[in-house]
Parts: sequence; structure tokens; C-alpha cells
Amino acid sequence: MPELPARPSVENLRKQAKLLARERAIRLAEAQRALANGYGFSTWPALMRHVAAVRDGAGDAAPALVAAVRARDLEAVQEALASGANPRLFFEGETPLHAAARGGPLAVVEALIEGGALEWQTDASGRTALEVARRGRARERPAIVALLDRSTISDPSFRAAVAALHAGDVARLAQLLDAEPRLLSDRILGPEVYRKRKRPDYFRDPKLFWFVANNPTTIDRMPANIVDVARTMIERGVDRQDLDYTLGLVMTSSVAREQGHQLPLMRDLLAAGATPTRDTIVVTAAHGELEPLRALTEAGRPLDALLAAAFGDVTSLRSLLPQTTGEDVALAFGLAVINRHVEAARLALEAGADVNAFLPVHTHSTALHEAAGDDNVPMIQMLLRAGARRDIHDKLWDGTPLGWAAFAGNAAARAALSAKEDA
Repeated sequence: MPELPARPSVENLRKQAKLLARERAIRLAEAQRALANGYGFSTWPALMRHVAAVRDGAGDAAPALVAAVRARDLEAVQEALASGANPRLFFEGETPLHAAARGGPLAVVEALIEGGALEWQTDASGRTALEVARRGRARERPAIVALLDRSTISDPSFRAAVAALHAGDVARLAQLLDAEPRLLSDRILGPEVYRKRKRPDYFRDPKLFWFVANNPTTIDRMPANIVDVARTMIERGVDRQDLDYTLGLVMTSSVAREQGHQLPLMRDLLAAGATPTRDTIVVTAAHGELEPLRALTEAGRPLDALLAAAFGDVTSLRSLLPQTTGEDVALAFGLAVINRHVEAARLALEAGADVNAFLPVHTHSTALHEAAGDDNVPMIQMLLRAGARRDIHDKLWDGTPLGWAAFAGNAAARAALSAKEDA
């Protein structure tokens, strides 16, 4: 497989594709796909997104780290990470973690995870590092697979309880809980390396009760009697803190919503004493899960600026913002942007929100990044008029808003950002 230059040229790649089309007497689209495959990308657009991201400055630190990973040089990997190399960046269609998962050794995989690599991030072909590891050639392949497979539960009692929960087997779950009450209070411990990672992980070392939310998605289909499953555990004494935390997981679970379990579970948790905290409200709104928030307001929760911004309720927001703290104005701005409410975002800016600040939710990005990723041209145009900068790099992938639009294949957003740049 040929090596893609560290700073690939779109024009040069296009010329290569045209030459290949002439040499093989095939259509240009076929030549582009063949060329992309030759560089390790599944499609021509995937190759172009990578080139755009590198051109936008997202690939500067990746080559040295990837070279160390491919050389299986743990010391060099650690030095690169210590000097600021970003393990989440793409290089030649994959992240350093994908390369390490394929070839090992285990210690390099561990170093990358501890350094901030994301085990759920996919490569240009849509594969996670776990999928790559399963097909890899590493000498320590079983250990690497076990490390990357976050669904692995080593404790047999917990494993049996989670299986009963997922199956909706209330009788079996009750039997297990009665035999070992610790299953409702202890944590399911995963590999230690994930506890060393500075980046927050909302489902690290989970409690058994958290699994009722199916967030993160661990099963495709939740049991139809999931409310009865939750009640079986609640009757045996779930801690208040776990009730509150699971409520947040339920309110942000798109799978629970899509399968009709979100609101029934939410009602039962509230009846059992769960409380929607401020963080729960903010995170739910930041996930665009507005149905449970509307259920709360219908049940009597007062409408504040955060909820009004998330709902796009401009009339209420206009009256609420003057009595809102600066911190909540910034939050309202972020929630309006994330939920694609242009006028609500504009009102928050007029009330003092900083258009170029990293958002209080989705804290790695600015509003312009979010709008670019959403392909939200009206929001992009409003933000640019308000002074949004195009040159700010996000904190996770080190990309600018234009890089986000390019990577996502959002042509309208790219055009809006480029048009403003050329004006």
C-alpha cells in the first residue's frame, strides 16, 4: 500500500485519479475509488475528508506518534504523548489506537488509552479499534481485544445479573440479588488503565442499576418489561445517588426513547425518589433529548432560561435572560446552538454570551464548530456576523470549524464558511 504524504495535495490526488482512469480505461469515479482504496480509505470522499482535515491543521502531530506506534516503540509513544501529540487524530485513514490494536503490543495500546485515545472512535472504513484488533496480527491479540472490549465483565455474578437484566428475566435477577445483595452496591470494575485516563468516562466502572438505561447502548433491543426489571432492583434498595444517576442516563438514552421506554422509566425513577439535577437537565438538553425535559415542565418544573433556549422558546427566553446569571447565559447560548435554534442563540449573544468561547456543554468545541458539524448554514451565518472566528481549534481533534465541516462532508457548511472567508 503506498504511503500518503504527511501534507497531501487535493490537486495532486485528482491528477493521480485522472491518470489512473486513462491508464486503465475506466471511469473517473472508479479510478478515484481505486486510488482511495490504495491509500487505505474505503471511498474517495473519505480520502478527501482526511486531506481537508490535514490541510486544516488537524494532522500536524499525528505522523510522529503513528510512526512510533508502528515501530511498536513504547518509549517513543510515551514521549510523543508527553510532548502533546494527540492520539485521536487521523493519519492515513486511522488513529494511532487502530494501528496499535492491529499490531500491538498491549503496552502501547494501554499508553494510548491513558493518553486520551477514544476506543469508540472509528477509522475511515467505520471500524473501531476493537474490530481492528479482532482481525489483527498482534502477538497479544486476546489481551488487546479484552482491553478494548468495554462490555467484558470479569465478575461471574455481575455477568449473570447483567445477562438477566438484558433478557428481562425478573425471576432470575431477583434470585441473584437476594443471594448477593452486594450486586446493587458494588461497582463492576473494568481495566485499571481507563481509571488513569484524565478524560471523563460516564460509564466507567458502572453500577448494575445503571444498565437499565441502555446508555451506552449495550443491547440492540431493550426488554419489553424493563420497567419491571428496574422495580425489581428498586424494591431491594437502590441508593439515592444511583437513582439520580440512572435518571440522567435514561433521559439521555436515544435507544430508550426510540423503543418507547424513556418516559415510563423516567416516571418510575421519579416516583422512587430520583431527582433531576441541574447537570442532568443540561446534559439532557445538550443531547437534544427534549421530550423528557418537556415532561418535567408539564409536571410542574419551572421554565428557566436553559430550558427555554433548548426548546427554542424565544418569547420566554427574551423575558428570562435579563434575570439570568452570566454563567447561565453562556449555557443558554450553548444549548440553543446545539439544538439549532438560531434566534435563541442570537438573543443569548445579545445578553452577553461570548461567541468565541468554548461551550459550557460539548466543552471541546465552540459554537461555530457545532454549527459546522450540523451543516447549519443559518446558524453559521449568524455566528459569523456576530464575530465568530474560523481559526479556533477544538480541544479533542484539533480541528477548525471548516475542518469539522470537511470531515463530516457538509458541503453547505463548507461553502458558508469559505464564502465568509473570501469576502
